[in-house]
Amino acid sequence: MAAAPDEWELHFADETHVETTPRLYRVWHRVGQQPTLPAAGTNRRLTVFGSAEAFGRGRVEVVQARQDSAGFERYLAALEARRAAMGRNVLLVLDNGGCHTSKASRAALAARAEWLEVLWLARYSPELNPKEHEWRRLKRDAGCRLAPGLRAFADAVLEGLGRLGGERRDVVDEVPGWWLAGHRKPPTGRPPGRPKGAKDSRPRRRNLPACT
Repeated sequence: MAAAPDEWELHFADETHVETTPRLYRVWHRVGQQPTLPAAGTNRRLTVFGSAEAFGRGRVEVVQARQDSAGFERYLAALEARRAAMGRNVLLVLDNGGCHTSKASRAALAARAEWLEVLWLARYSPELNPKEHEWRRLKRDAGCRLAPGLRAFADAVLEGLGRLGGERRDVVDEVPGWWLAGHRKPPTGRPPGRPKGAKDSRPRRRNLPACT
């Protein structure tokens, strides 16, 4: 890196969740009384996959609904787009999370081996990843207020990522429409309820009257 800074970028990558329910960091209350706060409705959350370049030359962030291998592949696609624009190879620092070490994720990393080199952190060592500190700032700024809607919440997360700084900020909005519509899972397209004409693989047990 020091010998060829124009040929390489060092990215520290990680992922985090940002929840719609505001976080409470401090509260005043009387001694001996447990404070209670009204709930803000059903809690929802977004997942952010991201990385920051070690020398302040920018960042790559992808906001989406789930933390899985498919989400990590979307982040790698955004990182590849940055590499194509900047023309520098990438040294990527990763932890041993399941979405990084799955079969699909390792295949996606191997497919980009021409320009991407991975440095694996030791297990249970978040203190070695400076990206952890940026997540705290994001949750403090974007996750401490109640948004009027899911779209407004997603926009607040995107704005918070933009305020983290860096020469080039590649922030990608991959929040699906079904999440913004209030669904917890992608709709299947099937009508609600039991399918017409469906049969059980095992006969149902009927409640027989008790013996008297």
